[in-house]
Amino acid sequence: MTYGQFLMVFLLPVLALVAIWAWRKVPRPPLLPRPFGLTASFLTAVAVLYTTPWDNYLVAAGIWTYPSDRTWGIRLGWVPLEEYLFFILQTLLTTGWLWGWSARLSSRSPVSIPAWLVWSIGGALFMGAAAAWYSLFYGEARYTYLGLILGWALPVIAGQWALGAQAFLQHGKLLLVGIIPPTLYLWIADTIAIRLDIWHIAKETSTQLYLPGGLPIEEAIFFFITNLLIGLGFILVHTWGGERE
Repeated sequence: MTYGQFLMVFLLPVLALVAIWAWRKVPRPPLLPRPFGLTASFLTAVAVLYTTPWDNYLVAAGIWTYPSDRTWGIRLGWVPLEEYLFFILQTLLTTGWLWGWSARLSSRSPVSIPAWLVWSIGGALFMGAAAAWYSLFYGEARYTYLGLILGWALPVIAGQWALGAQAFLQHGKLLLVGIIPPTLYLWIADTIAIRLDIWHIAKETSTQLYLPGGLPIEEAIFFFITNLLIGLGFILVHTWGGERE
């Protein structure tokens, strides 16, 4: 199976099903009423722009590799075109799933969280990012991929948390239901892709710790953390938008 065929089998059909489900008639308007197209376009653009330099570095450094006969041969930088399509399809999939659940779940009453706690958690996230970057320069090679994931994602999550901690707690149920199922699905799809030799994760720069089935722990963390970024961004865009209307 090629990378393009993987997208057509594992991403496009489930995205279509989620779209049909999300736009079915529901008993009430979404919790977070905001045009879906605007939200999806914004989150997708941010995902592509922020992920592209990072992903190009991973491929250039040999942390991820793709057999030449498994891609279309079209590269933007070091990364095959199919990888950019994956960014887009994953963002649309998770955003659509969140959108559908926003019309089916109730939220908690507005919650209040002390400022010191907000900043403490944000500070802990930045410290985690700093530790990840330290490991890249002074740690063992096997922590390279994990360090790049955490160093790339945790500062953004810290910023999102600082901007929307109360909204995230208020819509915590939506956040959990909105990101866990897509993450589990992508874990399964990624496991299959690796087994089919569609892409490789270099053993020298990974911990070689695996989930049952053979998924590298770094890949599991990557899909969880990217869906978390999407979920936090989704709630942040909608709640900030609502406050300004």
